[in-house]
Amino acid sequence: MKIHPAAFVLAFSVVIAGAVNAYPGKPDPNVKSSVKSVECAQSLGFDAKMLMGLMSIPSVSTDQDANNRAIDYLKQWLYGRGVYTAVCSNEAGRAVLYASTMPGKKHDIVFVTHVDVVPPSEDGQFNPYVKDGFLYGRGACDTKGNAAVIAHVLANLVGKASVGAVFATDEEARTPGLNTPTVLLNNGYVPQKFIIVGDTNGEFQNSLTIAEKGHAHVRLIAHGRGGHSSMPWSADNPIPKLVDAYRKIAEAFPKAEDPNNHWCDYLSPTKLSGALAGNVIPDTAEMYFSYRFIRMDGPQWIKEFLEKTTGLEVIVREPYRMPVITDRNNPYVKSLYEAMCRKWDGVCITKMSCATDATRYAHLNLPTVIFGAIGFGTHAKQERVSLQSLVEYMELFTEYLKTVK
Repeated sequence: MKIHPAAFVLAFSVVIAGAVNAYPGKPDPNVKSSVKSVECAQSLGFDAKMLMGLMSIPSVSTDQDANNRAIDYLKQWLYGRGVYTAVCSNEAGRAVLYASTMPGKKHDIVFVTHVDVVPPSEDGQFNPYVKDGFLYGRGACDTKGNAAVIAHVLANLVGKASVGAVFATDEEARTPGLNTPTVLLNNGYVPQKFIIVGDTNGEFQNSLTIAEKGHAHVRLIAHGRGGHSSMPWSADNPIPKLVDAYRKIAEAFPKAEDPNNHWCDYLSPTKLSGALAGNVIPDTAEMYFSYRFIRMDGPQWIKEFLEKTTGLEVIVREPYRMPVITDRNNPYVKSLYEAMCRKWDGVCITKMSCATDATRYAHLNLPTVIFGAIGFGTHAKQERVSLQSLVEYMELFTEYLKTVK
């Protein structure tokens, strides 16, 4: 038996109408841009200086104050352009912004994005700069660049379409209190017909993502009896139990028939936990897994599978994120795809393995898609986004939303 060193794969497929390219070719990171400067973007109606100001706010997910400042910054920019804005907060005081082209809490089409970011990979990432048509800095493509696109679209469409937008502050990490998109839902800000998520979508070029996997954190716990490592006969070491359990999981977890088809369940071991010192046999040992799934009973299935396979204690952490899968033949999806094809060549429909805030709205059963301006280096040192792509997505959604019914 060959054990994959990183993950186990469940070959469970979901049928989506029409041909879908789950993993299309990525754009050339050396692609040339005709929008090479802040001034050029400004002349085309995209306020790149606003985006750079937003990126200079160090809104790492765990820094609630910085995220609240980012929300206030966006609110002031939008309010100054006639966009309707409202800020709500969860019980911990974390803010979330709802903005719209018309007054009210319920709009036909709602964008969802976030302004929190992961920690910087190097010093200076909160000092954005432009080079060769790309805007560099933390959050450039994940996902303050897309948030800026959405803000511009709202400003362009005030009074012309029923469009709202959610600017969340806790997408990248679990933070204290209720998640911010749900805070808005609980306050009556509910999308009515179509959800468009602005987030990094795997560096795919001008693609429309119609499905994303669910995600759950899973703990496998082995119990024993601790003791001094010099006297193993007096203890019941739980670590060998975890090792044996890992082998059983690798043997029993269903294998993918096509190794190139990644649209299936993955169970990736990510962390081991045992004693606090090297000369201690622990009472318990734990193995942590990241479970990415496409089956709708994924959390229940993985718990039962691991319990039956290993005989150990299994905890699936809540809340988990459910898959989001939209029919590509939905009229909203088709019309947006056609609009994209009129603007660009080679547009493809994709599925993605990572999770976005789209999962916060899965229970509404609304058609949901994900877009992302062309960018590179997500969560890395050289994170960057194409200024030309930001301008083009602003133009795309402004024109599309004027006409969509």
